[in-house]
Formats: sequence, C-alpha cells, structure tokens
Amino acid sequence: MNIGIIGAINKEIKIFKRIIHHQEIKQIGQFKIYIGKFKKNNIFLIKSGIGKVSASIAATILINTFQINIIINSGSAGSLDPNIKIGDIIIPKKLCYYDVNLISFGYSRGQIPQYPKDFKINKYLYQILIETAKKYEIQFFTGLMITGDSFIRGKDSIEKLKSQFSHAIAVEMESTAIAQVCYQFNIPLIVIKSISDLSDTKATVNFKQNISLASLRSFNLVQLILKNIQLYKSVE
Repeated sequence: MNIGIIGAINKEIKIFKRIIHHQEIKQIGQFKIYIGKFKKNNIFLIKSGIGKVSASIAATILINTFQINIIINSGSAGSLDPNIKIGDIIIPKKLCYYDVNLISFGYSRGQIPQYPKDFKINKYLYQILIETAKKYEIQFFTGLMITGDSFIRGKDSIEKLKSQFSHAIAVEMESTAIAQVCYQFNIPLIVIKSISDLSDTKATVNFKQNISLASLRSFNLVQLILKNIQLYKSVE
C-alpha cells in the first residue's frame, strides 16, 4: 500500500526518515517528498509547512501524484483541557475549523459549505489505532480537535474557543485541512498528535522546549501502527 505521512515542520518529520528504507527524494514545487519502504509498504513522507493552506497543498500532492491509500498526520498540538498535559497523546475522533463562521447562512460553527459540520476519522483505522494504543499501554485522549491559522496562547483565547467548541480537547493548525482534502478524495485518514504546550501564556516557550518530545511521542505511536498488518487489511 501507499501510505502518506504529513508533518508540519522539520522536527515532526525528521525522525520518520530513520525508518524509511531505500529512500529517495522527489521535489514538487517547494515540497520535498521522501519516498521509501517500511516493511512491504511504500511510504511517502512530506513536510507540509505551517497552516491550513500549506497542509492542503501537501495532502493534495500526495494523493494526486502517488495514488496514496492512507494518510497519517503526525505532530504536535496545544491542550484545551486542564487534564491533558505536555507529552500526552491525542487521538482525535473528529476535526473541525475554529476560524470558520457561516452561522448566518445556516451552517454550524466551523463548517464549510458542502462539507459535513466536522470531519470524522476513518472508523476502521481509528479503532485499530485505539486498540494498538491500549495494547502497548499508551495513555491517550480522544475527542474533538480543532484547527485554525493562529497559534493559540493565553487564557482569553482558550476561553473563547471553549465557549464556541465546548468539547474540544486540543487545537492545532493543519489537521482539519488535511481531513477536508481526504474527504474530497475519499482517502482514509488518521491523526496522531502529542501535546507540546497548554495554549496558555507560556505556550510559545513551551512549544519550543517540547516540540521534540511531542514529535517523538506521536512518532512512536505511528510506528506501532505501521507495524500492525491489520491496518492495511482494514482498508483493502
């Protein structure tokens, strides 16, 4: 199978390069795609860059150029739940935008016209992901994760998001855009994130200090998923 892996920044993808065998690099525009093998599957690793548009372009390149069967989005996120701490794993069950508002036209907050009010993770891959995390005793949180083009920091920002999306457990800048592209092309998606900061006034400093930890934590679970043959059987 052809598996696409998307991370936003270098620290989120560099660790994956160590497990891709027979690696080659293909340049498309400003994007580099690292192509290789993991076990019997073809891996296509790309750094999207930060933000929704960059993530959308990266996902579209993978799908249209390499006939991707599954996309995995790995990386970091900010916590919106006081029980979720730095280094914790987030396995979102659904995703939506926090910076889209067409309520006056009858849509739900965060909903793009002609798309669902939120994007749900592929249920078969989601179940395998949950089972794998439990098997290896990896603690995780699951629920709604929200996406927008701002780095969230400060109590006021958290309170505003929670007033609009009371069930949101984490926030980041790419995943929902990737989910929208996958929805458009009917490509299964799973997302694995680890908390780099608490979205508070120390978020910028904590992100810089903890991005390597968060990237490693999310990578570790992705690697376990890649080793699980059930993952591939479930979408054949």
